[in-house]
Amino acid sequence: MRLTTPGFVLRRVRWSESSLIITLYSLDLGRTSVMAKGSLRPRGSFQGRVELFSEGEFTLSRREGREIDTAMDVTVLRHREGLRENPRAFAAAGVFTEWLLSVVSHGNEPSEPVYHLLDTVFSLLETGAYPMPVLCGGIQRLLALSGHGLQAEVCALCGKARPDNPRWNPRAGGMVCVECGPGQETVAPGLMGFLARSAGTPLEKLVKVRLWPGGYLQCLNLLRDYTETHLEKRLPLKALRIMEDMLDAT
Repeated sequence: MRLTTPGFVLRRVRWSESSLIITLYSLDLGRTSVMAKGSLRPRGSFQGRVELFSEGEFTLSRREGREIDTAMDVTVLRHREGLRENPRAFAAAGVFTEWLLSVVSHGNEPSEPVYHLLDTVFSLLETGAYPMPVLCGGIQRLLALSGHGLQAEVCALCGKARPDNPRWNPRAGGMVCVECGPGQETVAPGLMGFLARSAGTPLEKLVKVRLWPGGYLQCLNLLRDYTETHLEKRLPLKALRIMEDMLDAT
């Protein structure tokens, strides 16, 4: 059976001297793995058309019982050269991609909102938006879309609105009040305010919000803590350290 579907290239792994296994997020299939035979040949038909973070229209050959489809053809929809030419944007796109691949498993139902979230995050980074609010807002949306939404507006346990001296309890669902979370980690009210605002603000507007020095990093650490608690595994965020080093250098 053949199927044509748009998809983003999220990962490339060398399979042989001339071929790659590509991880796609497809509009119709969700996360899927694809064999691109001959894609490493200098004059191969896939040369320059399956670059990281690019978006293409993939024609796939599918066989029942096989975990990996075979790419027969691809038409590039967006090259995303701006992401690959800007090291900071490239690293940030890598962080978001690694997060998504940890949250979204093979075999999950495809999600049009997740597909469009990828498009929005990559577009903002490519056009030079400051990466930290894009990542914080994008990851918060990704968690909500994958069934792991967090609470930042009311206490996750008793429902008290905007409690003073909020605590952080990822296992309970996010923010808790001091009465429900004695001994839990204290977080800055401004950070909870940012996460509460982020949930209902388009990413295009959220990029204009500025936190105090180190605020965005605290936000990412909270989101990482929350994600790892709910997934019960560590996130392999290799690109995060690279991006942090780049931000420290600017």
